[in-house]
Amino acid sequence: MAFWRQKKTPKYDETFEPLVKILLGKKGIKTKSASEVGKKKVDYFRGKDFKKFLLENGALLKKKCQPALTAAVRPGGDAPTTDEDVESIGDELITRQFCYKAMYKPINPTSKKDGASEKPSVKKWPDRLIRTPNQKFECDGYYVITYEGDTAMQHLFLALIIAGVLLACMFPVWPFWAKVGIWYVGVLFLSLYFGILIFRLIFFAMFWIVGFDFWVFPNINDEYCGFLDSFKPFYSWEKRSDDAMMLLVRFVSLTITALAVQQIAETTSMADVQDFVTSSYTDVLDWGVEKLTALPTAEREALPNLADLENETAGFNDDLTADDVADDDDDAEEVEVKDKEE
Repeated sequence: MAFWRQKKTPKYDETFEPLVKILLGKKGIKTKSASEVGKKKVDYFRGKDFKKFLLENGALLKKKCQPALTAAVRPGGDAPTTDEDVESIGDELITRQFCYKAMYKPINPTSKKDGASEKPSVKKWPDRLIRTPNQKFECDGYYVITYEGDTAMQHLFLALIIAGVLLACMFPVWPFWAKVGIWYVGVLFLSLYFGILIFRLIFFAMFWIVGFDFWVFPNINDEYCGFLDSFKPFYSWEKRSDDAMMLLVRFVSLTITALAVQQIAETTSMADVQDFVTSSYTDVLDWGVEKLTALPTAEREALPNLADLENETAGFNDDLTADDVADDDDDAEEVEVKDKEE
């Protein structure tokens, strides 16, 4: 019985776990995903972001993580104030296996040009990493996160994914209202997505003509951003530094755009555009509903049920006359006579 009363040993150091939870929380440091050589995808953070967060949130760390500060920085549990304090905390996290140091590992480490070997420039957020032999914390390094946190949510998400896959496989037996609802949601999502793309492209073209790079949701198509990070920041603004040739191209583009807008305004009104969009959207929705209902309905109409077959057989028997029965009897007698003669 003593075996069952034995306390479970924690997987991670309980002294530094609150610090790691704050670092990786919603208001913590920024993380990205990358491919580690020989392994699956991993999440990592930059040492300079780690340093900035610790130095700017001293009061929060002292309030929530004083045992960790006492163990890593100084006995009083004061907040980190120097690079040495930050490196000391980073070393403790590496030692306790919350993370480990990595470096950028390009596919082509060197490129030869004119007989000389040139090292490629390091990316701001590398997409390919490899573990380094030296595991000493440095503020200009990259650190792969090994802390998994509470696995209950991960198990819940896994169960939801499995349930979603099973539901998708059972789509043919869904009720009709569920199929139509999924179709409407899919059309709404695609309309919203492509609407945002068209909207941001129009705004980019307008500002590009006058010499600015203006993007709405600049990270919306970034494969390395999460769902929420894809909508941050809301916009990006940068002044272009073009040469004379590009200025001429922008001027010609402005002239063509102005003429095109004038011609469209003379031949088409906003009411026509609205009617076209509304009718097209309705046609797409109706087309989807027809595709969902046409084949199953046709098959059901083509296959008669048992009652129809019985009624059809009864009607056929009623249509038989006495002459038809006599003819059938004569044919049967002729067949018997021929069989006897043979």
